[in-house]
Amino acid sequence: MLKLLEEKLLQLISWLKAGPAGTFFRWWIEELRQAMPTAWQQKLQHALRRVTLELEGDSLKLSVDENRALRPLEVFTNVQDAALQKKQVESLLIENELQEAPRFLLLELESVLSTRMKLPLAAESNLAQVLSFEMDRQTPFKASDVYFDWKILERGGESSQLRLEMFVAPREEVDKAVNALSSRGFQLAGVDIADGDRTLGVNLLPVDRRVRRSNPKTRLNLALGALSVVLLALVMTQSLYLRAHQITELEKAIDGVQGEAREVMRIKKQIEESSEAAGFLANSRAETPLAIEILADITRILPDDTYLDRLVITNSSVQMQGKSQNAQRLIELVNSSALLDNAAFRGSTRLDARSGLEIFEVNAEVAKVVVN
Repeated sequence: MLKLLEEKLLQLISWLKAGPAGTFFRWWIEELRQAMPTAWQQKLQHALRRVTLELEGDSLKLSVDENRALRPLEVFTNVQDAALQKKQVESLLIENELQEAPRFLLLELESVLSTRMKLPLAAESNLAQVLSFEMDRQTPFKASDVYFDWKILERGGESSQLRLEMFVAPREEVDKAVNALSSRGFQLAGVDIADGDRTLGVNLLPVDRRVRRSNPKTRLNLALGALSVVLLALVMTQSLYLRAHQITELEKAIDGVQGEAREVMRIKKQIEESSEAAGFLANSRAETPLAIEILADITRILPDDTYLDRLVITNSSVQMQGKSQNAQRLIELVNSSALLDNAAFRGSTRLDARSGLEIFEVNAEVAKVVVN
């Protein structure tokens, strides 16, 4: 029951982050953080440090992760006694004021699978479940056989979609490394990925297996940070109030010429509408590639063992019907075109008894040309 409530809470938090409120608060918190004194920012960042552990053969490498930058501490051998090793590690952490910092297992970037995806913005509110459903389509694994996490690359944009990069690691290999560290007394708060001397800031470890550590210094620094946020919020509130008061006074001052102001706005709107109407056709032609360009690109990307029986090109889409020795690879080839996007089969492919080729029908969208 507790696990179900925790999952529902995480879904609610994801939904809030995906909405306009989440976008505003991300911007607002970052602005407040930048407004903090430099010394406070350094203390806050210092309190958020993490201890990372990397298994390299028979050795254990300890590092400090501060703001995604790795600083090596020491390398221990796993041949020595586990109790002695744990004591040496704890002494090292106390010496560097890291005894309460969370421990993270680090995997090399080359040992995990990463793939970039595009999803509807609405999927962010329940992204973990959506990615689980997409796992066998986007990777050679099933969701039950892997641990995964993701990083948001872009929200919205021209395509009004969610762009993200998903990182996938085989469950068996991660469990083996986690159990090896657990047997030597290390309780992990997560599993991150190392890219050179930096971390990606993801956590492949499931929520129910993460060990949370309580750090008094972190709580103190976070309390100071929260206090600064409250004070800055009060300053912003006062500023907004004064601005609203000034606007009220200004509206009273221009009340006598309100009719003229409206007339000016009406004329301005007419000018803007006329300008937009005049340039609409030119912009449409500039944004949409010519049919002959699309035809040339299709001729270039289709392999020699593929031919078309029917080709329909419109301003927004392309329909292709034909036969190929390997129709399944056509989606990837069409999507590689700079002029086409979101290619998909319309219906299933079938075998032509006469030629022995696969009959296919592919629909794709015409990509918009970015006009500088």
